[in-house]
Amino acid sequence: MEVAVTYLEDQLKERNLFDPLVQQVQRDFRLSVDEDIVFQPSTPLELVHQIQEELERMASRTPAKLSMLLYRIDVAEKDIRALEEGDVFNYFQQLTYLIVKREFQKVYFRHSL
Repeated sequence: MEVAVTYLEDQLKERNLFDPLVQQVQRDFRLSVDEDIVFQPSTPLELVHQIQEELERMASRTPAKLSMLLYRIDVAEKDIRALEEGDVFNYFQQLTYLIVKREFQKVYFRHSL
């Protein structure tokens, strides 16, 4: 989780993109997983924690939706395959990082153009 939080904090330092990032994450989760999902973080740490919790919950209840979410977010398949398997907690931390990174890229590019 530290890697994802550090990444976000570094990327958001001088940019006012936290709220658009939260909106993007929420939009993708709602379209892929459950239309009632709400993310209300006030810090990057809270956002990362909420994403990871939702991924863990989703994987245990409806694993097929996890694939739909990763497809919607456009996480590279080669990156998913490169994740270290074994420790489930560590796997979800790495997956959360990939999601946060890709979602930030989408928001950054949209607001930079």
